[in-house]
Amino acid sequence: MTMKLHSILLTLTATLLCCSALAQTRDVGFQVGVHTALGRRAGVGGDITFGVGYGQFFRSGRGFRTGLQYSASVADINDAFGVPVAFAYRTRSRSAGERLQAGAAGAGSSLSSGGPYRRSGDVARGAIGGFLLSLFSDVEFFAGVTPGYVAGASGAPYWSNGGGASYSRDDFWVEKKRAFSLTLDAGTCLNYSIWRFDLKLTPAFHFCPTGNFIYHAGRFTVDGDAVKIQDTSTPIRWFFTFTAGLAYRF
Repeated sequence: MTMKLHSILLTLTATLLCCSALAQTRDVGFQVGVHTALGRRAGVGGDITFGVGYGQFFRSGRGFRTGLQYSASVADINDAFGVPVAFAYRTRSRSAGERLQAGAAGAGSSLSSGGPYRRSGDVARGAIGGFLLSLFSDVEFFAGVTPGYVAGASGAPYWSNGGGASYSRDDFWVEKKRAFSLTLDAGTCLNYSIWRFDLKLTPAFHFCPTGNFIYHAGRFTVDGDAVKIQDTSTPIRWFFTFTAGLAYRF
């Protein structure tokens, strides 16, 4: 048994060393942003998310990413932790001249769009935005999974009351169905490189097949002597994150 474990460790070490030798670039960094549930649901808001990560890319542009992630709340359930693991593809890095040329083209496109009746302030903001968005050095596309753990408890019902002999009360809250979670992730990352540092802008979508978050919407109605209770519950499965961060390439 000891020899078998020793062989496994040697194999893993050799694999990692081989990957490191073949790697074109590696980076470590952090990102911070917002995490929000998709869909219109009363009482459910977004919150801050923070992560640290490691990426390794080969000469073909293919690579992988992993790290640690913390969200202050997900669908109003506090303290969610995750370990994202994703396959990624990074495009070729553009030279400074190519980036400036693309930035000028983006600014010119913004200036020429929208017709002659745009306000001068809107034209300037559009030109600056088009210039900055086109200055990225390379783009990453990634897809993967994030196993995790949700530490917080289910939310408390929120209600609003009417008055008089006839009134209604609406209840909205999110129930934590289970603690261990899994999301399927896909997104893109724009990298703005300055020497060995990357400024990263990363929008991503997340699908939760484990159904950890159940949204409840109830209505308690009184009309004279008649009482009516309605309750619906649906899992919240789709989420969106947008983060910005800084990484160091080596």
